[in-house]
Amino acid sequence: MLSHVTKLKSLSLAALLSATALQPAWAWEAEEVAARYKTLLGDQGLTAEWTGVRQEGDSIILEGASLGLIDVKAKVELGDFLLENVSETDSVYEIGRIAIDSFEQSEEGFDIALTGLSVEGLILPKEGENAPYGGLMQYRRFAVDEARVGKDEDPVFTLESLSADTTLGDRTGELSFVGAVENFWVDVAAFANNSAARSKLGEYSYEELSGRVDMAGSWALEDGRMKITRYDVKVENAGTLAITADISGYTPEFIRTLQEMQKQMESATEEQKQAQGLAMLGLMQQLSLHGASIRFSDASLTGKVLAYAAEQQGVKPEDVANQAKAIVPLMAGQYLGPDLTQSLSKAVTAYLDNPRNITISVAPEEGIPFAVLMGTAMGSPEALAKQVGLSITANE
Repeated sequence: MLSHVTKLKSLSLAALLSATALQPAWAWEAEEVAARYKTLLGDQGLTAEWTGVRQEGDSIILEGASLGLIDVKAKVELGDFLLENVSETDSVYEIGRIAIDSFEQSEEGFDIALTGLSVEGLILPKEGENAPYGGLMQYRRFAVDEARVGKDEDPVFTLESLSADTTLGDRTGELSFVGAVENFWVDVAAFANNSAARSKLGEYSYEELSGRVDMAGSWALEDGRMKITRYDVKVENAGTLAITADISGYTPEFIRTLQEMQKQMESATEEQKQAQGLAMLGLMQQLSLHGASIRFSDASLTGKVLAYAAEQQGVKPEDVANQAKAIVPLMAGQYLGPDLTQSLSKAVTAYLDNPRNITISVAPEEGIPFAVLMGTAMGSPEALAKQVGLSITANE
């Protein structure tokens, strides 16, 4: 394990590790592994430099290492950076572990500190037309024990036990992943503009917020089918926001093309940026929507929002709820048509009368290209709603 306690100049170190797996060991060369690592980081929009490379057993030390973003002068000074337990097959290099015990950063009045930052099983595909995983870096596990953001020496945000694990399929197969943040905490009152705002947050017990995040999904390399089967953000005494998504076309080739366009736009003129923007819209035509959903499960937030709105208007919370029941269908009717508007009105009424959960989902019969979605949205929102199978339900 390599220990650093360094005042950093940017936030790019996490990108090094997250951007940053196969026995048996081959006769790899330290310089070749380091060069490949630098190239793949460059594909992620990062610049990596070091003054020397040396091998110690099955590990590599990058001497005087630094990391930065392309076209950004500030660099992260890493010192001697250790790549542990390096191995090789005919198609990949694997770095068994990269770890940093702790580091700190001060930036514009904020102090940022991370502890227990590590990546395990970092795969560096070798260059070639048939490079595994589409030539993209993959990792088996990414973890942070704790992260803290402070302002004027007082913490305003903390995160504990972040982890992300990837199960790697074959070179062109499906990857699956799970991740979690066991606990996060935010001092909301610290961002309030005045004492009245802080007092109001205290009245509703929202001076501080805490919760957890859970996610899971899969990615098929061949057709770029990306499925987010779980992305839940639970906030204590407020509610849980759950998101799912299913798209195709997000292939390694799509990612590389998008990265190249982004690089070109960084140094482009305004006219060139406009052209690149149109090209990027064209690239988006490769993506297709197969389904998505947003679900909110209430844990007192709805009642507090209604109470706050009622106080501002000088009415009762039930009066605000009744206003919403009347206004939402009127606003949605011109976009959704009578059937969907009636469904929406029914769901909103049920939810406001008894806030448990409300879900908005789309489930088209077959994948719909994003270009078709955008075109239909501009021409006929009602037709789009029917095409994607839009539905709104409550308390189910």
